[in-house]
Amino acid sequence: MNDHTTQQMLPITLAIYAAVAVLLIRRYSRPMRISISRMWIGPVIFLAMTALAIWGEQQQMPAPAPLISLALAAGAVLGIPLGMLRGKHTTVKATERPGVMYLGPSWIVAVIWLGAYGVRAGLRIAFMGTAYAAPLGDGLLALAIAMLVTSYYVIYKKYRALEHEAGQI
Repeated sequence: MNDHTTQQMLPITLAIYAAVAVLLIRRYSRPMRISISRMWIGPVIFLAMTALAIWGEQQQMPAPAPLISLALAAGAVLGIPLGMLRGKHTTVKATERPGVMYLGPSWIVAVIWLGAYGVRAGLRIAFMGTAYAAPLGDGLLALAIAMLVTSYYVIYKKYRALEHEAGQI
């Protein structure tokens, strides 16, 4: 892409990031009732967004595949303990309907996710033209997705324990 095209796309990219930020903050800062199956829609969407962001970055400025793989693995490994911590501290309550739970607000998900994208953009600028920009940013995205998936797994296990106690399963 030339500089003119990049400058034209910047407002669109910023608008997309702002819209995603508003949606994330709105969704995760309020308590919600959610079914077990619907609970996994968010992580699947985030995983698709992550894959698309990484793919798009590789189309613009390819980085060595082993370096990307290492960064993704390191980010995932670091995100798992954060997800366990978030899941452990999220309020989970059973509702009167089997398979539906109440989740307390958890704005930290939005903060980590938006922070990962923000820091990723900063790294791309700071390390522009080097082989480290994309892998560092991609590692942050892997951290965010691993945290989210792990936290939902912990939340799922907490809910199943509540169902078991209530004799619903």
